[in-house]
Amino acid sequence: MPAPANTLSPQITPQHTASNSVHLHKRRNKDIFVTFTVAASCMAAMLCLLPAVGHDQLWCLYVAQRLLHGTKLYGPEILESNPPLIMWMLLVPAKVARATALPITFLFKLGVLLLEAVSAIASFKLIRRLYPTLTSTHLWGLIFAFITIFAALPARDFGQRDHLLAILCIPYVLAAALDATPSATRLNLPARLTIGIAAGIGLSLKPHHLLVPLILEAALLFKLRRLRAEPVAILATCLTYLAAIRLSTPQYLTDILPILRDTYWAIGHLTFPQLIASAAELHILAITTLTLYITQRKQTLTALFLLAGAASTVAYYLQGTGWYYQQIPALSFFACALCLQLLELAQRHPLQLPRWTPPAAAALSLLAVALTAHFSGYTLTRPFTFPDGLSNTPDPTFFSALPPGTPVAILTTVVDDSVPPIHTHNLLWAQRENNLWTLPAILRNEPAPNSAATAPPSHRLTPARLAELSRLQHLWMVEDLNRWHPPLVLVLRCQDPTVSCQILEDRHDDLLTWFSRDPAFREIWQHYHFLRSSGPYDAWQLIP
Repeated sequence: MPAPANTLSPQITPQHTASNSVHLHKRRNKDIFVTFTVAASCMAAMLCLLPAVGHDQLWCLYVAQRLLHGTKLYGPEILESNPPLIMWMLLVPAKVARATALPITFLFKLGVLLLEAVSAIASFKLIRRLYPTLTSTHLWGLIFAFITIFAALPARDFGQRDHLLAILCIPYVLAAALDATPSATRLNLPARLTIGIAAGIGLSLKPHHLLVPLILEAALLFKLRRLRAEPVAILATCLTYLAAIRLSTPQYLTDILPILRDTYWAIGHLTFPQLIASAAELHILAITTLTLYITQRKQTLTALFLLAGAASTVAYYLQGTGWYYQQIPALSFFACALCLQLLELAQRHPLQLPRWTPPAAAALSLLAVALTAHFSGYTLTRPFTFPDGLSNTPDPTFFSALPPGTPVAILTTVVDDSVPPIHTHNLLWAQRENNLWTLPAILRNEPAPNSAATAPPSHRLTPARLAELSRLQHLWMVEDLNRWHPPLVLVLRCQDPTVSCQILEDRHDDLLTWFSRDPAFREIWQHYHFLRSSGPYDAWQLIP
């Protein structure tokens, strides 16, 4: 039966078709970012959460636990080269672990995740003020970027001081962009002070990066002609921390800093070209981001992230080691700038993605997750266990027969070799240093063994200072052996041409021969008998 003439039948107009097409493309773009976000979360879990905590973080957690038992941070039992803030912060998971019997490493990672969540929420609220018309697709793109930058990128350095610094400083950079953007809604004073205090805590963890607020505030002062509240809060936080060190741990200022001044140069010894070569990915990212900024529409937030990245790159140079974790702040800031530029580019030049793009994104994500699992050592033959990622050096069989709590000493310049076995086998570290970090500077001011050709030291110690440092290194070893009487002592065979000792790669000093210059050490060492060798280490056993 034909429909009445006045009945309305659905009509498909060109406007409807165009609207549906735009909606479809937006939904497709959002689905791709959601897929990438899930993949990034899985990769972050495999890179950061499932493996064991990195050796530096393990040491700081170990020190925090020792502090709960009354050990003095810069006293005769712990000689820590870092300022005390990170150990003070880690007293929180240490106390919770003692009260609940939960693993301290689990609580540590949980704490870092909570910190990231708080920083992410604050950052997204600030971005909403900067970009009120932010779409759900952009939001998912930012979530994907945040997880990739602050969870996947750190990998085993998850929770390093440099990583925590980047997390705490992101809201500060965003707040600075708010002030530099006339159309953005301003923050109230409590929010400004909170952001400044958080950034001050992060910067106090690694004072080299105080260059970041110095450069950003100089640029903003030139633009705004007024002083903001955030740098005042940063300065107050840093000064409060300095006063706390002076009152609680003055030994760091009076004893440790002079030792660091005369010894750390041997660790941070890379030349400028070597520092660039050790951070190729950082400099490629910086050049790419800067090129995009020059060629695209200028954004205030992007410019501030570029300035922060440049300042953190200089801080990386100042440390002189080339270690990856010291690049994390600069990598984070540059990656944030790149992310903003790519989103801006996509907004101005939207792509009409074909229907097969979401399945392709899913396939690419599965491949990325599978490759991450493969290179992490995960196999389906043991589906419910994940490799801890820790080195098997020294040989784990050295420790297998030792009961928990046994004191062990390891004479080495490699912190990767000294700290993980203590955690893995639940042993007691029988030395005040986590490795012989003061020794390389001493040895480099002495003639090389067997007249080996070595480069002259970049810092020449006076004979009196060299003798004093040598005396201290011998004294510490004697006191440590007398205090703990470790039944097992491992010695890195640096004198072996096939063994490369970290920081002393071009030398082959015999560590036992050097320590045996001291009659007190020789007296103690006569009670140790050679047990066996395995890999680069010799094992010596205490004979009652």
